[in-house]
Amino acid sequence: MRALVSWTWKVLGLVLLLGASGARAFDDADALKVVGFARTQLRKSASAMPNETRSPKASRSDGTWTTVANTDEVAWTQGFFPGGLWQLYQVGLEPSWQSKADRWTRALEVQKTNRRTHDLGFKMFLSFGNAYRLTGDAYYRDVLLTSAESLAARYNSRIGIIDCCDWNSAWDVPLVTDTMMNLELLLWASANGGRAELRTMAVNHALTTLRDAVRPDGSSFHYVDYNAATGAIRSKGTFQGYSANSTWARGHAWLIHGYTMVYRYTGDARMLAAARKVTDWYLSRVPTDMVPKWDFDAPGTQKDSSAAAIVASALLELSQLETDAARKTRYRDAALRTLDTLVSPAYFAQGTNSPGLLLHGVGHLPANQEIDVSLIYGDYYFLEAVLRFNPNPPYPWYSKLSFFESQHRLGSGNTGVRTVEFDVTPLASRQDGTIGYTDSATSVTDYASLNMTVRMNLEGYFDVRNAGAYASLTRVPYVSGRTYHVRIQADLPARRYSVWVRPPGGSEVQIANRFVFRTGAPPIDDLGRASVRTLIADSDFRVLNHQVRAGVTASVSEERTETPSDAEESFGCGSTHGASTSSGVLSVLGVMFLLQRSLSMRRRR
Repeated sequence: MRALVSWTWKVLGLVLLLGASGARAFDDADALKVVGFARTQLRKSASAMPNETRSPKASRSDGTWTTVANTDEVAWTQGFFPGGLWQLYQVGLEPSWQSKADRWTRALEVQKTNRRTHDLGFKMFLSFGNAYRLTGDAYYRDVLLTSAESLAARYNSRIGIIDCCDWNSAWDVPLVTDTMMNLELLLWASANGGRAELRTMAVNHALTTLRDAVRPDGSSFHYVDYNAATGAIRSKGTFQGYSANSTWARGHAWLIHGYTMVYRYTGDARMLAAARKVTDWYLSRVPTDMVPKWDFDAPGTQKDSSAAAIVASALLELSQLETDAARKTRYRDAALRTLDTLVSPAYFAQGTNSPGLLLHGVGHLPANQEIDVSLIYGDYYFLEAVLRFNPNPPYPWYSKLSFFESQHRLGSGNTGVRTVEFDVTPLASRQDGTIGYTDSATSVTDYASLNMTVRMNLEGYFDVRNAGAYASLTRVPYVSGRTYHVRIQADLPARRYSVWVRPPGGSEVQIANRFVFRTGAPPIDDLGRASVRTLIADSDFRVLNHQVRAGVTASVSEERTETPSDAEESFGCGSTHGASTSSGVLSVLGVMFLLQRSLSMRRRR
């Protein structure tokens, strides 16, 4: 018992130390915060673009973006903006995000025959690749296959690399670490109908990069230039770094992300070993806040958040692919500590005039370009890291004034008798908001499109559409900032539905019993679309934890105690870090109390 008490005091000391130091771990509340802010920023950015012929690149001091023409063959950043739009479509399957993403993606089709750049993967895979992954549309696939052949045209078989950078006349046949990221276009194409040789090219390039650009200690050069006639190395250096022998942070981040990705496609143990080598060097040198200087060997304190975001995303994937348990834990912990810093006020752009997500990115410091700014590619990998942290946390749906923007796709498999459940939180005291459902083949253009509708009405209570009018068996009032659980049992063949509402801390109340689907609504074979619509203001209520299940779910009568996070999570800004630490301390104190009480009782006996 004394040993247990001693151990408990040690644990208590550790918990108190962690609490005092502010230690914490990136969690779902942080993910909600990032995604909610990303929705705001990318929507504003799309509106700020003159049209889809240009894409954002870096922030200006006045809160606007510098932009790049989508027809520019040498520029490399045009794929990140549509890629980010596809990531937000992934979050809620909202057609409005798909529409935006598709517009900026199709604007890049002109690049599919571009043979002037090694960066075609950045341009095409992040746009068309995400599009095909999320939609399965063969149009996107065909563009990707053509793009892969254009990139393959730059392969130098003598040296075994994708030749980069025609614009630099000082180089003969160079490689840069950035190209590791572009190999995904070749690897994907080889696995999806393209030539098998594309995979060989990618693997050869990765091995040559490992041999010549990665130093024995795991640090890296940014570029290696070869003699076209002999294949001999002409020079090595860090084109965007501090000096020829330094390690440029973003160039090294490309290696960590790139080797992890190549290992995912190939399962080649050499790629895992390479990923470990460059990652372990990075982790041994990165500062305690997990954000590197723009170059590891440069003087000064200028950081680069884009490098940190790239590495955070890579480490989350590497921790999943890693075969060694200790490394898995180490890599994931490093990723979460990096995200912790990036979501902190020191780097997160919320509350500033930046149009991006992350502050303090560095584009090309030696050229005095894009220093201490938001960068569209840093934002992309930050959002990628958040979605890799948890692709399916309870990302909320927010009410929309537009019927088109209010829609969420649920798929075509929800047929027969179904149970729908969700939590709804009014975020304004006055509501005229509806949650409605229709068939997957029906696009929601007005209320007549919705077969089933639950409403928070202007009179301050829930009601349900019954054929030609709204009605309610019992009035359940709603209060702003409180969360209500709604359960719907839908009998699609019979065209009837029942609805229950459970107030915070209370029991379910049935407000509709086999009400009839809306009069005049279109035919319905499945619950394929949900609409979260308001007549007051965008985002004036939130739907969370939406689920559709087969069959009938029994009534849930137990009381639900509302947690503080119900109110805190409004607009995705809640945080539970402080509560987690406090609860950990209280738990240990509770254990201490019980142990001491047990010892006291033993003495009495």
